[in-house]
Amino acid sequence: MGKRTNELRKLSEQDLMNRLEELRVDLLKRKAEARLGTLKNTSSIRNARKEMARIYTILSEKKRNEKK
Repeated sequence: MGKRTNELRKLSEQDLMNRLEELRVDLLKRKAEARLGTLKNTSSIRNARKEMARIYTILSEKKRNEKK
């Protein structure tokens, strides 16, 4: 597991949901900038999507562990 994943696992579910919402808004802005041609670092879109996937995975793991 990467350093970033371990840091995310320490957060509460509410903090993860808040971070996810921030990433959604940020991703929409970056996609719009990319369409306009003003975005310099296009890999930031990919990085945001990957972090969102990490958060979704951690949230599902937490829910699965609650059931046990």
